[in-house]
Amino acid sequence: MSPLSQSEKDQLIAQISHSLSKTPYACSSLTQLTNGTTNFVFRGVLTQPEPVLLPLDPQHGGIDNAETAIATAATRTKTVIIKHSTAFAALNKDLPIDVSRCVVEERMLNALSSWNFQHTTSTSRIKIPRLHIFIRQTDANTQILEDIPGAVDLKALLIAPSANSNLSLSQSRATSIGRALGSWLRAYHTWISAPSHADLRAEIGANEPMRKLKYLISYNTFIGVIEQFPEITCTEVDKKTLEDVKDVATEEFERTATGEECEEWGIIHGDFWTGNVLLSEKQQVEQETNLSIVDWEFTQFGHRAYDIGQMIGDLLERNHFMQVNGAVWVLGGFIDGYGAVSEDMAFRIAVHTGVQLITWVTRGPPLHMRPAWATRKRVVGIVELGITFILKGWNKDRKWLKSSVLADLVADK
Repeated sequence: MSPLSQSEKDQLIAQISHSLSKTPYACSSLTQLTNGTTNFVFRGVLTQPEPVLLPLDPQHGGIDNAETAIATAATRTKTVIIKHSTAFAALNKDLPIDVSRCVVEERMLNALSSWNFQHTTSTSRIKIPRLHIFIRQTDANTQILEDIPGAVDLKALLIAPSANSNLSLSQSRATSIGRALGSWLRAYHTWISAPSHADLRAEIGANEPMRKLKYLISYNTFIGVIEQFPEITCTEVDKKTLEDVKDVATEEFERTATGEECEEWGIIHGDFWTGNVLLSEKQQVEQETNLSIVDWEFTQFGHRAYDIGQMIGDLLERNHFMQVNGAVWVLGGFIDGYGAVSEDMAFRIAVHTGVQLITWVTRGPPLHMRPAWATRKRVVGIVELGITFILKGWNKDRKWLKSSVLADLVADK
């Protein structure tokens, strides 16, 4: 892994500042944020804070038929998020990544800005941060996005040392967050499949670079991960099943959108996990929670089980390594919020959940640098758990499904 040197970072920041200076979003300072493995992400302090656009309500003194109005001078955007995409990964300049990913994200953010998702059975609400402007360049592109003040991602909240004793993530609140996420994801899968979005689907479905990357870090990797642990015993039959899973996934990732998406296939978020769910600092202690879904560059045509299984697997990881009660509560709410699926879909979700669990090994730090909670025993345990999910899902083991955490995905018949 070869990150940029400090002098290279300084030069990059200078270049970004210069490009911003030609827009209404010129910044007096840029602070690099820790999140972001493929892109450089900064919080910028605006030289000239801009007025915030607020919706008007005609019943409370608003103007009839007005959709938005300039807020009072006291309500102004003082900071923005700058997401700078290059033809290489932010954490490894030797790893090339197609810069077209940010064009896909721009297209999705603009489309999502007109979608007003309403969830009435939860105290949690979900939004997509607004894209202010997009600066296109030859080999690097820059998005200026709405800032979420004091934002913390759901992953950080779940793995905090005080997670299990944190009153701000009570069982009812964690369940509410999960239910909102599940309901939102189901609604998104439905929304993006509407006939009116045919052109959008055709454009986004062609996001081949990120489809290839998702395959490389998931189904192309999981068998190699298993082989790193000789203490894990797989029968020849099990090994053949795992190879079959990989082969089918390889064919699926070569499948293209036909315009006739079914219940299981369509445009997916592509990177749906707790690290891409943000809460503001203030909302961490309020009963009503506003959540933001970020990072749309992986949006692609795919099996919807990829979105569902990734979130489920991610939450199971939190509980497996740190015994986080909140992760279990969010998981229960998420499954309840997404709602019932077919039995075949539930088994596919189980398979992808298993792949997500196993590939934690490749997403985490190297084996010799693991934190204290990631003991060898626990790492082996999560790989074994992932294998179980894959085998049981692939073999369509109904008895296992009904006794697993996925049981509520299938409605009682």
